[in-house]
Amino acid sequence: IAGRIDWFFLPLALALPMVKSGKLTALAISDSQRSPLLPDVPTTTEAGFSGVDNPFWVGMFVPSKTPQEVVKSLHAATVAALESEVIRTRFDKLGAQPTPMPQAEFVAQVKAEMESTSALIRQAGIR
Repeated sequence: IAGRIDWFFLPLALALPMVKSGKLTALAISDSQRSPLLPDVPTTTEAGFSGVDNPFWVGMFVPSKTPQEVVKSLHAATVAALESEVIRTRFDKLGAQPTPMPQAEFVAQVKAEMESTSALIRQAGIR
């Protein structure tokens, strides 16, 4: 926006107001499908960049020594909140799609993403 960079990956929830105001131009959606909020903006695959789907996500983390009953309680409360109509409506307006998952599945997702990102960094020679 200040004119110091040519392009940037940004979560849709943050980019949407600036795209709608004309301050940013959306080039592609880094997800497997187009956003209903920007239906004319192609996915990265549709734009010719296959294999670079990288949807933005947010997760909750606690210290590793947090008691499992506290983790389960926080997870249950979070899932309940994400399933409420008020939260779903707000997230829809932001272009965010809540996808709660079991703790083990989330841990596996984080590990897989860390491994693939590490491999990409090594392949690109980034130090």
